[in-house]
Amino acid sequence: MAADAASRLGLPAAEPAELAAAYADLFLLNVYPYGTVFTDPSGELNGPAAQHLAALYAAHGYDPARLGPSGAPDHLGACLGFAAHLQDSQRSSRGFGPALLAWAPVCCLAVEREPLANPFYAALAARTQAWLLSADSELVLSNDLAAGGDLSVASRPAPGLAGDAEDEVDLRRLVRFFLAPARCGIYLSRGHLGQIGRGLGLRLPFGSRFEVAEALFQAAGETGQVEPLIAALEAEIDLWRGRYAQWAERQPLWQAAAGPWLARASSAIDELHEMRHDAAQP
Repeated sequence: MAADAASRLGLPAAEPAELAAAYADLFLLNVYPYGTVFTDPSGELNGPAAQHLAALYAAHGYDPARLGPSGAPDHLGACLGFAAHLQDSQRSSRGFGPALLAWAPVCCLAVEREPLANPFYAALAARTQAWLLSADSELVLSNDLAAGGDLSVASRPAPGLAGDAEDEVDLRRLVRFFLAPARCGIYLSRGHLGQIGRGLGLRLPFGSRFEVAEALFQAAGETGQVEPLIAALEAEIDLWRGRYAQWAERQPLWQAAAGPWLARASSAIDELHEMRHDAAQP
């Protein structure tokens, strides 16, 4: 984005080539800006909710392809474009507004928390989150919000480790739990996992988010650093819980979503307590 355009938006100046590389590092390798990543218990892209959204777009004559390749219909950019489309056409789509508010601010917080995020994208995420929870957002989504209904499956706490397959290895079950925001209440990127590892003096391999997380938990166990790892995760969860509570207190639009996210984070704390108990056993 040109410096003058960034300045008009109150964002840090950055050159297009710099932003292209930063975009790939942030959104292709670390924070995946898709609804089902945050709302599906699997933490994976293109869950059923994404396909429902695609049908919703078609029913309202909205084509997110004009925004460029987004990978899935629940890309945050496509969702914000749909909100603008509804406003321009003076139409509403029952439940879309609440469903968007149930995950999009959390996605923005994940970008803000990404250790190596380009300042432009970190500022853009903060501004997007502020808009989502503002009176301006309420004007855009007012018809959807007035339509009522729950926040879809995105609003409901997902099961803890008990919901996993019984024959899955304990370490993998734990890793899958902490990589699914709909279950643990926070988003841990590869970069964030690496930062935690470096703080513990651990060298982690380059790999997928699951591979990096698995290596972190395994290395902590092998080097006797389970307690420092638990402490680092507890501190991160407490930060997210604090932000959720702050949003709920200051932004009425997010009060309905706050409870489920706080419950998920509390579930993660419970899992860490169990992890600490197991580590203390002879």
